[in-house]
Amino acid sequence: MRMFVSLAVPAILACSTFPTFAQLREYPDESLAGLKGVHVIVKYNAPDEQAYGLTQDELQKAVEARLSADNIKVFDEKGWRQEPGMPYLFVNVVGTEVTTGRKDEHVYVYSFAADLIQKVSLERQPSFTTEGATWSQGYFITVPTSELNRVTLQISDVAHDFAESIHQANEGTP
Repeated sequence: MRMFVSLAVPAILACSTFPTFAQLREYPDESLAGLKGVHVIVKYNAPDEQAYGLTQDELQKAVEARLSADNIKVFDEKGWRQEPGMPYLFVNVVGTEVTTGRKDEHVYVYSFAADLIQKVSLERQPSFTTEGATWSQGYFITVPTSELNRVTLQISDVAHDFAESIHQANEGTP
């Protein structure tokens, strides 16, 4: 029974996330039009960060490097506060270790959620502003201990998808 649960949980989680893979839309996301760059905040949650072989700093640098490589400006704290809408890409990474049912064999399950958060106003009350997510992408990945570098690569891919969405929304804009 324990082996079934250990194998079933990642499979169920993976299957439940298929709709999130379709984040890149056929039509550009208007909330990204005019976006010149973002501040990046990565939050990494794992029971024992060092044992999992990844660090929050490593993941933060991976997202920032990919955005920069894709010609998206990454604002520091001061630059971000001066940007209209104060947009930031919030990437939440949660990892957990799961046994496979075989002696001394484990895999790691990671969930990713990336959200562009920026100031928004209500149509019915335009003077009211708050922060809201205007772009989101998320999914799960299951990796064996020997392939933890795939987690960093997947996070970079999320940053790339975000950059592509920005470019798509700003096509033809000088």
